[in-house]
Amino acid sequence: MVSIGRLQFERWLPGLGAVRGGRASSDARLRLADGLPAVFRVIASLLPRMCRADVSVLAVVAVSGLGTLLDCASAQAIGKSWRGLTVTSEFRCTPYLRRDYPYPRTVEAAVIASMDGRVYGPYTGRYFVSGSLTDVEHIVATSEAHDSGLCAAGPATRRRFSKDLLNLTLAAPEVNRCGRGGKCGYDAGEWLPPRNGCWFAGRVVAVKLKYGLTVDRKEAAALEQVLSGCSSTEMAFAGEKAVPMTRKPTAQQATNLDGAVDALGLYDDNGNGWITCAEARRHGIAPVPRGHPAYRFMTDADSDGVVCERHGTTVPTAPNPNARQTGYSEGLIDALGLYDDNGNGRITCAEARRHGIAPVPRGHPAYRFMMDGDGDGVVCE
Repeated sequence: MVSIGRLQFERWLPGLGAVRGGRASSDARLRLADGLPAVFRVIASLLPRMCRADVSVLAVVAVSGLGTLLDCASAQAIGKSWRGLTVTSEFRCTPYLRRDYPYPRTVEAAVIASMDGRVYGPYTGRYFVSGSLTDVEHIVATSEAHDSGLCAAGPATRRRFSKDLLNLTLAAPEVNRCGRGGKCGYDAGEWLPPRNGCWFAGRVVAVKLKYGLTVDRKEAAALEQVLSGCSSTEMAFAGEKAVPMTRKPTAQQATNLDGAVDALGLYDDNGNGWITCAEARRHGIAPVPRGHPAYRFMTDADSDGVVCERHGTTVPTAPNPNARQTGYSEGLIDALGLYDDNGNGRITCAEARRHGIAPVPRGHPAYRFMMDGDGDGVVCE
């Protein structure tokens, strides 16, 4: 048997001995826990080579009473490689916060420039007359990248990933966001574009290789099925004539006559009859004061006559909320900033579960942005 000894682990994880002996502070325990995912990846990379050498391998890691057992079978499964990528299940080693993946507004112009000035959505082969009609889209979604390795990366790497042109394109809002047929935060095993599949699959692999991200089995199988039939992974452009995106006007839009500004037509990108702060910021109109054409289609949660004065809407901290402070003064929590991953001004049960706050009771900062269908004071039970 080949074992990975305690001295080796203590070299990788300073303070392990103090934790095992019960002498470590709570901060030291948290630092140790933050380092465990990286250590497990090291173990996963070492064990398959030992197994291939026909050596019996067993490693037991014990920290504060928690034991993890790795044998040859599991090591081979974890360490399997596909096109240079490690195949393993997604794992969220640290909480995902959308604000950790910012990008400047200038990236839209850079994406358009990379397509020789075309305002083009490669997923559908659609051209647009203006970039304001599209979303900047991460080919490998930030939430999926977070769960595929970036959860262990530093802030600089996350910011670099978020604005990397290799991973950016344009997409119509209904294609990019969550909804019927939308890409949302799905990986290639859950969503593939109707057009430019070879280019999309090639970019996913290139991005994941660049940032050392993993791929799960379903995703690898879907990508392989696409790539095995590709003669090229270059982006294919449809016709060259730019055409405006058409959308059936809502009843409210149809009444905007006599020179009145069609606020929904201008700012309601997903056509749901409301204007979110994300849409307002995308069009450069935030903060939105009372009297602005968009104001009547927005939610002024604090009734101060201004919408979107901060990132998201701040609400008072509930007693012992299952949420993290965001740094705002006076004990306020930015519920939308924390849990509204797609920026549509609402929090879904999927988002709540992703952040570990479900079920959500009345009084929790996220509750007011959710739909309590049965009115029992608890959402996502």
